[in-house]
Amino acid sequence: MKITKREILRENLDNFYTKEACYNLYTEYFKNLIADGIIGENLNIFELSMIDENTDKDFFIDLMIEIFFSKEKFQKVYSTFDKDIQGLFNILIWEREYNISSDESKEKFLLNNEESTNLDLSKKIQFFKLKSLNNGEYTIYLEYEIAKFLRNYVEKPVDYYLYDASSELEKSQKLYRDDNESEFINNLSLYLEFQKSGLIKISESGKVLKDTKREMLKHCNITEFYGDSKGLEYIKTEIICIFLSLLYDKSKEERYLNSTNIKNIISDFISTKNVSKDLHYPYTSLFLNYLKGTRNIWENSENLKAVSESLISLLKEARENDILSVKNITKAFIYRDKDTELISLKDIKDYIYINEANYERTKILKYEDYEEFVIEPFVKSYLFLLGTLGIFQIFYTKPEKNSKLYLKNGYLSQYNGIKFVKLTDLGKYVLGFKETYEISTNYEKSEIFLDDKRLIVTILGESPTRRMFFEKVSKKIGNNIYKVTIDSFKKTVKSYGELIKRIEKFKKNVGNIELPLNWQEFFENLVRKFSSIEEVDEFIILKLKEDKELLQIITKDTRFRELFLKAENYHLLVKKENIDELTKILKEYGYHFDKK
Repeated sequence: MKITKREILRENLDNFYTKEACYNLYTEYFKNLIADGIIGENLNIFELSMIDENTDKDFFIDLMIEIFFSKEKFQKVYSTFDKDIQGLFNILIWEREYNISSDESKEKFLLNNEESTNLDLSKKIQFFKLKSLNNGEYTIYLEYEIAKFLRNYVEKPVDYYLYDASSELEKSQKLYRDDNESEFINNLSLYLEFQKSGLIKISESGKVLKDTKREMLKHCNITEFYGDSKGLEYIKTEIICIFLSLLYDKSKEERYLNSTNIKNIISDFISTKNVSKDLHYPYTSLFLNYLKGTRNIWENSENLKAVSESLISLLKEARENDILSVKNITKAFIYRDKDTELISLKDIKDYIYINEANYERTKILKYEDYEEFVIEPFVKSYLFLLGTLGIFQIFYTKPEKNSKLYLKNGYLSQYNGIKFVKLTDLGKYVLGFKETYEISTNYEKSEIFLDDKRLIVTILGESPTRRMFFEKVSKKIGNNIYKVTIDSFKKTVKSYGELIKRIEKFKKNVGNIELPLNWQEFFENLVRKFSSIEEVDEFIILKLKEDKELLQIITKDTRFRELFLKAENYHLLVKKENIDELTKILKEYGYHFDKK
């Protein structure tokens, strides 16, 4: 049976409030609210006269549910609070904590108890709880699930809506900035070539192999986000690899992965239309791979479609020329509470953990940790991805360290340095702010020269795609000059079919021209050496034991001679089509064998 919202609220209230706090709130508020007829309409005078600190806790919880479950009643009760209490509710319904380290705050909110060294909240503040921090400071907080329940009852904060953060950007310290719009569109053909060549390799743990990143950065004209900063030198390259891996087969189709189809490519990704169905928790495994344990989640799937569409829907609320604060985007995304869970909270609690550098496993059990360790990194990684796809110009710092976890690099996600984003012209087109978009594509301009005396290729002009191919099948001996040998050309080729495909690819890269005679002879020689020996599976080898009678039978009966090709060292080479006839004749002499 499905648990109702009222039952969930009751459970959260019962877990958060002690019986003592409930009684204190009763004496401070509920008693007067009952007298004023705002709550407790069904209570009689006799029941009220019996209420004291020994009254069952459920009685007080019922009164709190009456207040918290009804928007109308909550707002009536809220209006009776003084400004300090109203202010705390407004803060703690939306924020995690409120710091009360100042003397003024302590005097206002803490219980003045000279007999005790323990600090406690004054009775009128016991809607909330007090928490001591490691640095000696104190904060007031409200249980997240209760706060979330009350968000529809109070005024929305500034961060509930997206706003232009241009002034914040101007005041910010020096930031990196990157506009990848032209680079991504113009390099699509290179990414396609790299993907089709099977050069993108990803480990089982969801990490792009370093050799893959190094080669792609080298050959695909990628300008990295952080330059050659140690540990951050391949982020853009890695994002492109992951993006292509998520598209899987579609990323190998020339008619799909090209600049004229750019809107469909990105729109299909947002809707997860072409995200590979073979991957388990694909986005989490590839972009949030510090979250371990996804392989053990068997009942539910990753909620990528709903979460990505929810985030894009929020981004569309902004004006097309606004500079958006990532902090504002993240808060608005969480505040709306609509399809924010990439992984269900239950699965997070049951299966997911984070490996710390001291070999400890950290579980995510509180919703505020879920926000910090899952939702916020998702938003930031997704914005970094959209920046790489040319949708946003991004403004960012190096990743910031996480103080809650002991991590090797100090930071949880390499994407957490992103601070601001602004739509590019491509972004305005993809997200529907513009109806048209002019695509300016830089085509590769180059010629290939084949030496007619030696097996040497020279590339005249810039051609990263061709350069990448010839580096794979030859040895570089000069600037854009490559020497081909039998060993270099057949390197990694495992079959006759693969050889033919490589030769066809060679011809395509040189422009499908008529090959000089020395090149024709080279390929004919290669093909001959790959096709001179052929494995066949139409024969079966039978091994005979040293049985004199059997050997005499096979020697004398002339019918056997037509059924096998060769007999040597007690072995017979028999065509599969003759096995049944051979078996039949042997049975006449009482001999049998098991056929596989």
